[in-house]
Amino acid sequence: MQAAPDSARASFRATLRDANFSKLLAGQVIAAFGDRINQIALLSIVVYVTGNIAKYSADIMFWAIMPSVILGPFAVGLIDRWNRQKTMILSDAFRAILALSLPILMHFFHHHYVIYSVVFLIGVFSALFAPCRLAILPNLLPQKLLMSANAISSQAGTIASLAGMPIGGWIVENMGRETSFEINAITYLLSAFCVSRLRLISNVEEDARRRRYDYPIQDFKAGIQYIWRVRPILFYVMFAGVVNCLVAIFFVSFLDYIGNILGQTVGGIMLLFGILAVGMGLGGLILSKFEKWGGQFLVPMLMMGGAGVGMMVLSKIYSPWSAAAVLFAIGFCAIMVLVPLDTFLQRNVPNELRGRVFVARGVLIGLAFLISLQFSKALIYHWGVLWVLNWLGIASLAVGVVSAAFGWSMVASGCTKETLSTPA
Repeated sequence: MQAAPDSARASFRATLRDANFSKLLAGQVIAAFGDRINQIALLSIVVYVTGNIAKYSADIMFWAIMPSVILGPFAVGLIDRWNRQKTMILSDAFRAILALSLPILMHFFHHHYVIYSVVFLIGVFSALFAPCRLAILPNLLPQKLLMSANAISSQAGTIASLAGMPIGGWIVENMGRETSFEINAITYLLSAFCVSRLRLISNVEEDARRRRYDYPIQDFKAGIQYIWRVRPILFYVMFAGVVNCLVAIFFVSFLDYIGNILGQTVGGIMLLFGILAVGMGLGGLILSKFEKWGGQFLVPMLMMGGAGVGMMVLSKIYSPWSAAAVLFAIGFCAIMVLVPLDTFLQRNVPNELRGRVFVARGVLIGLAFLISLQFSKALIYHWGVLWVLNWLGIASLAVGVVSAAFGWSMVASGCTKETLSTPA
């Protein structure tokens, strides 16, 4: 009974001790921290200059994610054709240049479309960097450590991003937006340095570049076809799409709620983001300790209901301190939803299709996220943020309960084991 936990802990320690993975993880965490500083500096412009938090924060997020949706179908072919390590280094270098250019461009061109343009271009290079980071892992680690590496990367990236928000808020408020963009550029350069120090343990890169990708869209189609054929995978991808719709609406509502209802400035907003991160961190630790939970079919559905209850409670609160306690609980539930979604796919999708399925899923849920971002602005404008939070909580609870009931019927009928064990 003790062998499985001991094996998981051994894999965890071996992965962190690997020099190659440690460098890649360091670059990921540094870049994620820099991204948050960039976003907080942009948010400060939204809060202090425009005053319309819901509209402009949703628009900035929309243009940041759009490149991933556009480039997603072609990403598999491109990253397998190019040298992944060099692509990651160049992506970081161009993102550093764009981060430095933003305050200069804003000085000469006083229009929010300048921000959108630079954010979009940074998103283009991020859309190339992210799949390269996932695809290069087999060149850095033995196969037996890949699951542990994916879990560590996922949790470290999420926690670093959220934990960087209160620190980034302090930097923006005390050192200014221009300094924040400069620090963001430095983090990209540090990430490029970490990637440049990687030493590949196999020559898969050379073999991949010899493959022909006359129609890169075919890999995307293969991922879509596999998702459609395998019922449990389709169910999980549909659930992930609904989750991302609700997350997008919550993100915009959360910012508007803290700014306009609780009356917080950028520093207060980022502090409450930090509380959310602490809850996610605790949930991540529990998932790491009880790794079996991450593969349970029903865990994310049940925790989705818990997050929904938290949102309903939040819509009735007007005190920052009380809101902090509820946000901690929402963060705890959120990580219990997000991490098992990836873990389930990693464990059950065949290795030769995993990259295609993740890219296809990423495009689908990214599209759902973008549509919901725009929809959230109209909801808040017409009905108010408290109404939106309350009904968002009700919807999240309903999605959790219905998905859990449907998922349980699949488990009880043996559909998950039979379908997943059948080759696609």
